[in-house]
Amino acid sequence: MILKKIDEKTYEKFVSSSNLSSFYQSVEWYHLKLDEGKHCELLGLYEEDTLVGASLIIYVKILRKYYYAYASRGFIYDYDNLEEFKNTLKKHFKGKVVFVKIDPPIILNLYDKSMDKEFNLENRQLIERLKYQGFKHHGFNMNFETEQFRFIHAIKLEKTFDEQTKLFSKSTRKNMELAKLRGVCIKDVNKDELDLVYKFLELSSERKDFTNLNKKFYERLLDNFKDDIRMYLVYIKKSTYIHNLEEKINLEEDKLKELNYKLEHDNVGKKLKKEEDLINSSLIKYKDELKYAKTLDDITYIASMITITKYKEVVSLSSGMDNNYRKFNPKYVMYPKMIEDAFSDKIKYVNFLGIKNPFNKEDKDYGIYEVKRGFGGKTVEYIGEFDFPINKVLYYTYKIIRKIKRK
Repeated sequence: MILKKIDEKTYEKFVSSSNLSSFYQSVEWYHLKLDEGKHCELLGLYEEDTLVGASLIIYVKILRKYYYAYASRGFIYDYDNLEEFKNTLKKHFKGKVVFVKIDPPIILNLYDKSMDKEFNLENRQLIERLKYQGFKHHGFNMNFETEQFRFIHAIKLEKTFDEQTKLFSKSTRKNMELAKLRGVCIKDVNKDELDLVYKFLELSSERKDFTNLNKKFYERLLDNFKDDIRMYLVYIKKSTYIHNLEEKINLEEDKLKELNYKLEHDNVGKKLKKEEDLINSSLIKYKDELKYAKTLDDITYIASMITITKYKEVVSLSSGMDNNYRKFNPKYVMYPKMIEDAFSDKIKYVNFLGIKNPFNKEDKDYGIYEVKRGFGGKTVEYIGEFDFPINKVLYYTYKIIRKIKRK
């Protein structure tokens, strides 16, 4: 078994045929990283003359003058002959890097909407086999401590869009209706609208206290992925919002008239009185909201989302919103649109990308996970991240330094 550089055409053909492929392993991602000034290459893993594995390798600088090699969501390989694989990595990277990092999207567990586990014994054993061969497992981290997410939430699309919506949770469908009532709309936009799209991505990063990818990154993303990228803007259409509220008010007033007739001609029961209170409460709410709606601009932009469609899936790469318009539920417009477009593009999977600990309901970001889970699908847990030391002395030195810096 040997590793060697391969051309883009050979690489892309192999990657696109694999179940482990993702946009992180694409030629487009490779060119984006080159545009960022990163040193990277496309490597093929050969058994004699047969290509059996491949990976985009990104070299990351550490310890001033040394590097580690990150196999971007890879290697794409079946991980059957681990001893030969290990020896090949050691031979190819010796003298070049301190260690090799891999985080293949191999599923450890799947969880349904009730969080019942579908345990994968074979892949649990793979973790132990990798560790036996000298790969250092980063453990079963629950948050975002590693290069890529260990948990994602994804939907396999098997029906029509209308049938798919029936699989959404009751609260999800209710929130979708609420967003519709409030005149929340969504549209595809082109590169000319990047400034506005980026504005909302930046607002969310400030609110959640994490570093957002800069605007230059998104420019490169658009340049490299071209038609595989979709950008969306979510907005409130004032005229629709007002029209919907006025219809609701008219409907409630008609109900109140009917009820008042019953109250005048029939015995007044507790049930009817309670119904009257509910209608009056709804009327107050809708009329207050109508006053607010009339203060808005004709079009008010409130959120944005960027997706990448590559291989068999569409991924929600980034999204953001103006928190002043949180009650308008933009995600309940974004995600249905993403799913609907996936059907149009004949894509098999919708990937909501990373989620934090899906078992901790006390986490401040748990609500984001609940939104994603409400659209159906399953929560996916991957086997995690591994380091394979090439220079053990430098590797453990690097680990100690990192540990000290984190204190």
